[in-house]
Amino acid sequence: MGNKGQSIKSVLRNALGIWRLLLLKKQNFNLQVGKGFYCGRGCFVSRKNQIKIGDFFYMGNYCHLGANADIGENVLFASFVSLVGGDHKIDGIKIPIRKSGRDTLKTIIIEDNVWIGHGAIILHGVTIGSGAVVAAGSVVTKDVEKNSIVGGNPAKFIRYRKL
Repeated sequence: MGNKGQSIKSVLRNALGIWRLLLLKKQNFNLQVGKGFYCGRGCFVSRKNQIKIGDFFYMGNYCHLGANADIGENVLFASFVSLVGGDHKIDGIKIPIRKSGRDTLKTIIIEDNVWIGHGAIILHGVTIGSGAVVAAGSVVTKDVEKNSIVGGNPAKFIRYRKL
């Protein structure tokens, strides 16, 4: 196949990426993405949220962006990653939960050069520092320091990345 086969594959991949981006923008007209954006199949972006994504972002299959988010450059999301927030208020025990109203939407901030593993869930209001890694299956409820690795439910510090 050689260079010609790789070239055709690259063109098809880019065209598919543009098509998927157009589908996401149809879901949310306010979605802003930088250059080098790639999205796997079956991804969803909530209509109500403000989402800004920097350059060279990769998002695997079936990701769900359901919270306000400011995502930096060179960020990787594996498949099934979810950004969520603004859930129902739960403190008024005399009010049925379905009538309790919603929390204030807080923005998720994901700085540059971050890797979010398969099936991770990031809750609204969290900041993930540059260079951090979130292990697969983690539920991130608190801020993550830069260059750290976190994992678990709830996600806890494991160690810092090495130079």
